[in-house]
Amino acid sequence: MYPKTWRKRYGNELIDVLKQTDTSLKTIIDLLIGIIDAWHMELNERYIFSYRISQILVAVTIVNAFIVLKLKPLGEVIEVEIFATIAVLIAMLSLFLAVVTLVVSIFKFGKEGLTLKPKLTKTSVGLMGAYGVFMVTFLVLIN
Repeated sequence: MYPKTWRKRYGNELIDVLKQTDTSLKTIIDLLIGIIDAWHMELNERYIFSYRISQILVAVTIVNAFIVLKLKPLGEVIEVEIFATIAVLIAMLSLFLAVVTLVVSIFKFGKEGLTLKPKLTKTSVGLMGAYGVFMVTFLVLIN
């Protein structure tokens, strides 16, 4: 009943401890409390990770919007070209990292690597979002 990640990390130790202890009501209650605690930690970890990814994407979007709104009216070609170059370089880097992260996730988790369960896949999706944001910024700046 424990989460899969918890079982992978602590499962063998728990079995060893249970072999050394007697089966009593206190042991069963401790196990049930442990299950609740492990799931609470697992769900909190997933929520915090998703929240951080969304914060990063919002910050990148705000920075890009600020750059676009500030530089577009200025019309100074040199500054726009510099920021466009930086935006496209960041976009290409984030696309490269997204592909590498996705490939690592697929090799590590198999078919499950293509779902949004592993953190690596979520990170890859976040990097792909950053790629999209920076490419849009680049396209707006060059126009």
